[in-house]
Amino acid sequence: MITERRPIDPNAKKMWRIAGTTGAVGIEIAAAICIGYLGGHYLDHKLGTQPWLSYIGLLAGIGAAVKALVRVSRDYQRGRDDDPGPGPH
Repeated sequence: MITERRPIDPNAKKMWRIAGTTGAVGIEIAAAICIGYLGGHYLDHKLGTQPWLSYIGLLAGIGAAVKALVRVSRDYQRGRDDDPGPGPH
């Protein structure tokens, strides 16, 4: 028995895409901060510069996280500007 496949509602598809992007950016933010700090911590132990490279790595990770957040915000805003939304056209 073959069932007919219904087309996906464009609004639902758009909402799922936004949810996926938002979830991914949360993971990206956490990973950027952790990698920055842990990389600085590793270099601190190798070079004997505690705690300065940890702080620098943490700041670099926070900077990368802010950059990711700005990128996603701009993409979302660009998508909203392209979509006329409901109402008369």
